[in-house]
Amino acid sequence: MLFMHFMQLTCLERTDGPGGDDIFMIINDMTRHPAPGLTWSFSAGKTVTLEFFDTGMPPGTPQTRFTIELWEQDNVDSDDHLGTVSFTVDDFDWFDDFWNKIREAKFTGDGADYRLIYKFVDL
Repeated sequence: MLFMHFMQLTCLERTDGPGGDDIFMIINDMTRHPAPGLTWSFSAGKTVTLEFFDTGMPPGTPQTRFTIELWEQDNVDSDDHLGTVSFTVDDFDWFDDFWNKIREAKFTGDGADYRLIYKFVDL
């Protein structure tokens, strides 16, 4: 089964608001990381090692499309959407080391600049 291995998230520039960023991800509109009510705390230059796997789909559902949303939790008003990366497995060259090639997704909404490092694995 196709999984994404989420390896690390780096903050190059935090959002425009005051204080540090409290970050979470949503995979395929279903799975939230970290768990609901939790966030990763970031300041500029900080990297968090993630080391988790996700399909973003219910067990037994074939996975060919991925959507990754990055959000900054806001306690004063609505959460800030930092960006969405969407792709299908057909967007990649299967003969170009598909399974273990380390990839990077960029999220630059609300004045932020975050980089997510991930790869595809077959578990």
